[in-house]
Amino acid sequence: MRDAGVRPRPPVKLGLSLAGLLGIVAAVGIVVYNGADLVIEALISQGWGLAVVVAFHLVPLVLSAAAWQVVTGPEWRGHWSIFLWARVLREAVNDLVPGGQVGGPFAGARALILHGAPWTPATAALVVDQTSETVALVVFALIGLVMLALVGNAPNTVRWGLVGVAVATVLVGGFVVAQRFGVINLLDRAISLLVGHWNAEARPPVGDLHDTVWRVYRRAPRLAAGLVLHVICWVVGTGEVWLALRFLGHDVSWETALIVESLGQAIRSAAFVVPGALGVQEGGYVLLGAAFGIDPQTSLALSLTKRVRDIVIGAPALLAWQLVEGQRLLGGMRPRERVGEAE
Repeated sequence: MRDAGVRPRPPVKLGLSLAGLLGIVAAVGIVVYNGADLVIEALISQGWGLAVVVAFHLVPLVLSAAAWQVVTGPEWRGHWSIFLWARVLREAVNDLVPGGQVGGPFAGARALILHGAPWTPATAALVVDQTSETVALVVFALIGLVMLALVGNAPNTVRWGLVGVAVATVLVGGFVVAQRFGVINLLDRAISLLVGHWNAEARPPVGDLHDTVWRVYRRAPRLAAGLVLHVICWVVGTGEVWLALRFLGHDVSWETALIVESLGQAIRSAAFVVPGALGVQEGGYVLLGAAFGIDPQTSLALSLTKRVRDIVIGAPALLAWQLVEGQRLLGGMRPRERVGEAE
């Protein structure tokens, strides 16, 4: 007889955990193979430059938050700072939490809801913004791929870049088709049940989310503005790679930094099943760096710089989120429940 207190681990969660473990092994293996001491030495050699790279990441975060706010539009007019906080939290869960590829978007929507956004508009705007951001990434990756092809000295890298762009394109296409043919309805029902579990009177009618998502899509000017902002965001993010490589002793051109960043992000997105793209990001940067004469140790130090950035910005955000949720949970308990627990 199965122990009622033990629940089997869902296959999806088990698969993500296994992918994360393999990613960690791959990342560590790549670093060790290329000389861990040399990689760490290169990372530390940036000095205060590492802090500059971390701080610079706030610029694309602000732009992506603005894109999200523009797309949300009249559905809910929250202050831009709320969208910035939600964007930081969304990225923190994506990068630092196993299974964050699924949890990150919901954490972002939850942040909006805690600041007064109704469930349906918050989730609908998130779906549209996530789609817009992924489309912008494909555009950004195509720009980098064309620039790399024009260089003409890295055919293998071009092929790997094509694979990354192709996978990203299939993903965004599949996501849009899924939205059109049923996935929104499934999400709609799940949200209705979830909200109804907490507050039956607040349960949104099934069908609201689907209708709201397509209402947001029909606002073409706002959708276009959000897409443009996301493309600009990706291009501005090139500054992180450019700055980091300069602090690592490589004065690369902006064009080189753009190619490395765009195709690196495409390769990373293609490995969406691996939490944080562990191992994939490191291998991708080594491959792309080699096309421009950047040694593996520097490429890996660049990847670790991004990992440090994720931790420095994301860890405090996760901690703050847990504190807020914990306080809300305790505050929502009735005195009788607390007494019962004490007994």
